[in-house]
Amino acid sequence: MILTVTLNAAIDKRYVVENFRLGEVNRVKECAYTPGGKGLNVSKPAAIAGEEVVATGFVGGHAGNYIEEALKPFGIQSEFYHLDEESRSCINIWDETNRVQTEFLEPGFTVTEEQFQGFLKKFRNLVKQADVIAMSGSVPKGLDGTAYQRLVKICREEKKKVILDTSGALLEDGIKAKPTMIKCSFRSRSASGRNRIFCKRRYGTHF
Repeated sequence: MILTVTLNAAIDKRYVVENFRLGEVNRVKECAYTPGGKGLNVSKPAAIAGEEVVATGFVGGHAGNYIEEALKPFGIQSEFYHLDEESRSCINIWDETNRVQTEFLEPGFTVTEEQFQGFLKKFRNLVKQADVIAMSGSVPKGLDGTAYQRLVKICREEKKKVILDTSGALLEDGIKAKPTMIKCSFRSRSASGRNRIFCKRRYGTHF
């Protein structure tokens, strides 16, 4: 079983418009809603390929319920830790006329240490049933760079293979727990330069 971890799950909303105009009413030509977050972007293709996939992380409110329901058609089992606050939305606006994409990323809820401890207990039980764990993306407000480090440590204690895909301090702190494999993310120009140097020094990797 593949266990995917999405600590900052979201509803991805894509709006297609023609000639997007700032400060004016814009009519949406098409819209689509999908469960999102880097970890879930691992879950879906793995499930389509025929693997048994369990998805965990944090979800909250009605938006969180939608995320779980939207994963069912893929055959993905949801084992999320639930919060009362609403899960975030990530809005992508595609301007067909000017061929330009604009994104709005909501900040999402804040996770307390008590809530994270509750998740860690659930996570440890899930890890025991998994063959490999893939954890990806950003973390909610309230969690620091050690969040993935603590999760990787649990995987190592259970002698399970774990893949870490993140960037910045989350990557730098996460690899201190020695995951089986990492993927360095170079999303922004500043993060790209920093992470390329970091990965090269740490692993001798060339890009």
